[in-house]
Amino acid sequence: MRKVRTFLNRMLGYTLERTETYNDAGLPTLIRFEVRCPQTGFVICSSPTLIAARQCIIARELGVAPTAHNDGGSHEIRAA
Repeated sequence: MRKVRTFLNRMLGYTLERTETYNDAGLPTLIRFEVRCPQTGFVICSSPTLIAARQCIIARELGVAPTAHNDGGSHEIRAA
C-alpha cells in the first residue's frame, strides 16, 4: 500500500490536502480530503469530499466564534 498526499490550498489558516491510497497493483483504493490544524499541523478532519472538508473548517470556526466574544451578560432587543 502506498499513500500520496497532495497540498490543495489554505483556508482560514487550515491546510487542505488530498490523500490517495493505492493498492499493490497501483490502483487507487481510497481518496480522502484532510484538514490540518493551523497551530499544530495535526489532521483534525478527514472527509470523502472537498466540500465536506471545507464545511468542517467553517463549522469549527463558527463554533469557536461565539465563545470568544461571550461576555456572560444578557442581551435584549427592545422595540422602539
